[in-house]
Amino acid sequence: MNNGLQRLKKVTKNRVESILLLESALDKDTFIEYLLTYFDKEQLLNEVNFSNFNEKLSENEFQQLHYLYHYPTLWEVLKNNNFSTIDASNPLKWISITIQSIQNDIIQPYYLAYVENSKNGKNNIIEALRLSEQGNDKQLFNTCRAILRHMFGAIQERGKKGIYQDIPFAIAWWKIYLAKEISKKAKIDEKTIYEYFNSNPTNYNELIMRMSSKLTVIADKNIRDGLFKYIIEKEVTNTKDFKEIIRMIGIESSWRAMGSLDIEDNRKIIESLVA
Repeated sequence: MNNGLQRLKKVTKNRVESILLLESALDKDTFIEYLLTYFDKEQLLNEVNFSNFNEKLSENEFQQLHYLYHYPTLWEVLKNNNFSTIDASNPLKWISITIQSIQNDIIQPYYLAYVENSKNGKNNIIEALRLSEQGNDKQLFNTCRAILRHMFGAIQERGKKGIYQDIPFAIAWWKIYLAKEISKKAKIDEKTIYEYFNSNPTNYNELIMRMSSKLTVIADKNIRDGLFKYIIEKEVTNTKDFKEIIRMIGIESSWRAMGSLDIEDNRKIIESLVA
């Protein structure tokens, strides 16, 4: 399985394979057939059982699942699989979920081909193939990278952070997980946290990147929850301010054991740092 994943990551280095990937993504059966040249079907499908997710998604809905309509179902389906943070950091789990979603007509494979300035995946694929025929392969490789990023995240150019920032299903799962964890002790309503993440996606990306790094203290629950208690209360949305607060926490925690303090104490410390 891992060998197939490593080969799939390198598709964007090969023009012929990139063309095959894009052509296959225009059709459900062809795309599944293409992916199964890299993986054993039974092994891949057994990674996680996603068959109970039956919310058919539009292209826009797939790109940003709605916290009221889609999050509860996604969470329950994966909870019934005993889905953990380790699973949620495993690209093979998300490939399995993606291929099952396509197989069960939840999404179309060309949904994966959206990029920041063009959200219509099918048009992106057709245009990339047209330009490639004319000798311009830039969009070909960009669109291939988009498909792989939205399917399993961890392409060579993005590394592991792509798992948390690029896969729509994974982004939704991590937002739910963080909202549930933060709300437990910080006493902040889950929906408030969802709304914050969705309204401030750059801050979500910054948080998840810091939490996944071994060089930050933000992964400590007492510090993380104190941070959120502060930023929700003070309505901190500006990304520059958000980053600066995290930087100051890093400096403060180098001499003060903030992780051993409770959430309210950390909120007060953060407030004093910003003042």
